[in-house]
Amino acid sequence: MREIRKIGPEVMEEYLTIYLHAYPAYKTLDDACRDYYRKKTETDMREDADSVEFIGMFEDEKLIAKMKIVKFSMNIYGQMQYVTGLMALAVHPLYKKMGIALDMVRYFEAYSRESGALAALLLPFDIAFYRKMGYGLGTRMDEYRIPTAGLPRCGDRSALCILEKDDLPQVLRCYERYAEKNHGVLKKSGEEIRAMEADTQIRRVGCRDEEGRLKGYAAYRFVAASEVNYTLNRLDVEELIYEDGSTLRKLLGFLRMQEDEAQEIVLRSGEEDFYHLLEDPQDVSDNYIPFGYLQTNISAVGTMYKILDPEYFVRKTAYRGFPAEEERLIVEFRYEDALAHDERRVTIVFDEGGWKPAGPGTQPDTAVSCRQGDFSALLLGCCRFSSLIRLGVMEIDDRQFVSRIERLLSLPQKPWTNTDY
Repeated sequence: MREIRKIGPEVMEEYLTIYLHAYPAYKTLDDACRDYYRKKTETDMREDADSVEFIGMFEDEKLIAKMKIVKFSMNIYGQMQYVTGLMALAVHPLYKKMGIALDMVRYFEAYSRESGALAALLLPFDIAFYRKMGYGLGTRMDEYRIPTAGLPRCGDRSALCILEKDDLPQVLRCYERYAEKNHGVLKKSGEEIRAMEADTQIRRVGCRDEEGRLKGYAAYRFVAASEVNYTLNRLDVEELIYEDGSTLRKLLGFLRMQEDEAQEIVLRSGEEDFYHLLEDPQDVSDNYIPFGYLQTNISAVGTMYKILDPEYFVRKTAYRGFPAEEERLIVEFRYEDALAHDERRVTIVFDEGGWKPAGPGTQPDTAVSCRQGDFSALLLGCCRFSSLIRLGVMEIDDRQFVSRIERLLSLPQKPWTNTDY
């Protein structure tokens, strides 16, 4: 008999055994490591009881799998909405390849639906595994590794300040304002905040306005770039938060001033046009790519999204703005539910600058066929409709509507988050 239910400290030792075997990087199996994660997990269970559910699967009362369900607040089209995140899914090493992970994901999705989440999120350990379950790819993160001297210069330094540990509340308020303005950003969880408080290696520089309010900050650390020369370092920027372009340029200007201590810098951004900010975006690899292209960065896929109930999602985001259309457009989206293995049809009416689910019997102007995950990615603005049609990822029965749908579903900003969960 197998059962999935909430768990707590009563199964701590079994929980730790599964966790340490499933996530072995930078971990040992000695008493010191086990004691560290025991204390951390006890703290997480106690401090995050309102925002995190610890879930376990049992077989005859033996814990054989575990995960965490995180209740996030996510910016969706300019308003903070409730979504759920799947975190730390792990199966006992003796119970792998038995469909247990799939059953845990099914539980996660049922929980998400019942609790009213607009979307289910996860960071994949295996992209193909979750794509088969109907999760769509999020926006890519670009990592730039360039000479520090290649950053914009800093002109007026008067707004810059070094942030100390006592400034952390201001840092968190600054981040919260950033989340409330930027599509796709998640508010920080309790576990994230505790990690920020405990990290003594991170450094932060801030930029204030005339009233002293923090408009942005960069969190960075120095990393040794040589085993034999201590003067060779690089700056690894872990967070780059800014309200506007002026603030961003001031922060980058400060980082450039550190070129005497760090000859290279690593920056990560979800802004697809970030390279236009750099005078010379070529990275330090000197890699050449046919045909005549110089490497600027590497890209990675992180958060994946699944909109579990598209009609509910559309109703809850009726505030989303759309370009004014001369006449309304009705589009039917057809996809296979990846876990239920049945065909779903969702018809959306775009009318008078808004959208809504169509009523029963409404005839669409056109129909789009796609995979469930790609539909989720499209609705959240992770990709462009015309690109998916051009690439054959989606199909439409009347191509005259492609440009109109593209215009309706395009967003000025793709969703991106630096939240690690």
